[in-house]
Amino acid sequence: LLDDQGAGSWDLLYIGLFTFVFLGLIRLTLGNKRGVNWYSMLHSIVTGLGGAVCLYLDFMASESLTGVKEPLRSVQCFGPLTSLHRILPAITMGYSIMDILDGLTISLDFFLHGIATFTLMGVFVLVDTPHLVAPFLIMEVSTPFLALVKADFLPPILAQMNLGCFALSFFVCRIIVSPYFWAELMRSMWHERNEMECFPSWFPLFCFCFGMFFNILNMYWFRKIVRKLKRK
Repeated sequence: LLDDQGAGSWDLLYIGLFTFVFLGLIRLTLGNKRGVNWYSMLHSIVTGLGGAVCLYLDFMASESLTGVKEPLRSVQCFGPLTSLHRILPAITMGYSIMDILDGLTISLDFFLHGIATFTLMGVFVLVDTPHLVAPFLIMEVSTPFLALVKADFLPPILAQMNLGCFALSFFVCRIIVSPYFWAELMRSMWHERNEMECFPSWFPLFCFCFGMFFNILNMYWFRKIVRKLKRK
């Protein structure tokens, strides 16, 4: 369906700009109505589900469709497996500007997360390899539950269940799945280190450093989540 709409040739910078404007309008009109961060929830539903689909296709379909399993296929300079792989990082790049703005009033780690996300997605978009980072957006699967933590329309039992779903999805997607796929990406880059002619020379080190940054940040946040669950 995306291919039929020409998504394979959409300008990724325009996608990022459109996302920022669209989510900005939602932020201005709805804000945190009823205790829910609506623009964050919308972004996370789209990118979380999209990232999960990209990761599933990479692990379960790429080898049967192309003969080479991901992420090795992308490291060997093949293009995106689907148009979804291509456009998702641009959507998150546009959204990350909202994270940066929110981080100015929420906390330093939130602000740094916004800066890091914008930088990461921007580099992958500018280097024309967004499909490499698209599966990692499965990390957003936990964010809809986070957006509902302060919702004033959830009865106590559902609020507790939502908090449990947030902690569980955060653990599975950010502590287990994403670091594993990142390790596979690093292994493939090391294996193909002398053949990666389509990437800048600094690109593998960039992927390593930012992967470590997000892994450590996710561990830091997960520790805070566990402490909050204990208090609850």
